[in-house]
Amino acid sequence: MSVRAAALAMLCAALCVPVAQARLTLDDSLELGQRTAAEFALTIDGEPLPRAVRAIFVMPGERVDIIARELSNGADLVLQTSGAGVLESGSATQWRWQAPREPGLYPLAIYNRDDMSRMRLNVFVKKPYDASRAELDGYRIGHYEPQGLRGRASSAPPDGLVQVTRANRDVALSEHFTLGQFLCHQQPDHWPKYVLVRPRLLEKLERLHTALAEAGFDLDTITVMSGYRTPWYNADIGNTTVYSQHLFGSAADIFVDANGDGRMDDLNSDSRIDTADARWLADLVEAVVAEHPPLAGGMSVYPANSRHGPFVHIDVRGMRVRW
Repeated sequence: MSVRAAALAMLCAALCVPVAQARLTLDDSLELGQRTAAEFALTIDGEPLPRAVRAIFVMPGERVDIIARELSNGADLVLQTSGAGVLESGSATQWRWQAPREPGLYPLAIYNRDDMSRMRLNVFVKKPYDASRAELDGYRIGHYEPQGLRGRASSAPPDGLVQVTRANRDVALSEHFTLGQFLCHQQPDHWPKYVLVRPRLLEKLERLHTALAEAGFDLDTITVMSGYRTPWYNADIGNTTVYSQHLFGSAADIFVDANGDGRMDDLNSDSRIDTADARWLADLVEAVVAEHPPLAGGMSVYPANSRHGPFVHIDVRGMRVRW
């Protein structure tokens, strides 16, 4: 049987069974990096999931409430799981699913039988993290400060970390970004690795990608020069900021590289690649945040040096900070 025929057979089988019995198989029809548009949106645990974001991060055994919204007339939905976890309840547009106890990737898919569209949600069950430990599976983590900065939960030690393997590093977290783009630059040959990525950072990056597209830039993605950093790596590179937003998956150092040369492009069309291009990008970030205030955070423009071109630091700490 061809891959196409097998995919159609799987879809037809899924659409003909009750919601509670639907199961998702990870075969060629649902490759890990695949992104699929659907004409509806989701709310996860009471919070709207931005349409471009396609991943959530939960702890082992955590219950997740999923509600489909912005539905077209005649929408007829079915939720499929990978066969792991427990689908505790379900209705035409909302479901409660309990995550498995084992860390890993457990995709969910919601099909609309009315127009045959599908939304895939990549659910990552994090591995619990004991703040007293300096590593996980041989991957150096170091130590977080015991309390968040000024008591804030956003900078408290994480309860868990996302396990990254060779098999899942290319999984889509959003429309234009994958898990592997946010990895810390340490222990390149060691697997598994661990990472943190805040969904709000993904939203900010996706909205910036949209703004760049509207400005005429044809990009597959925005280059993330530095995403997550372990406390160990952060100290190893000489950074003394123990509450760096990079440690919590809330920050990204970015540049635009449409031509693939590994450096910032000439964004302001002055035939030069310099800090002015990073400032142009920073101005666009300012415009994005002005339209979406919940995405406020820190930002700074950095010049080129012998190791890299100019870039912009952005984060989602929740307040405007510039340096």
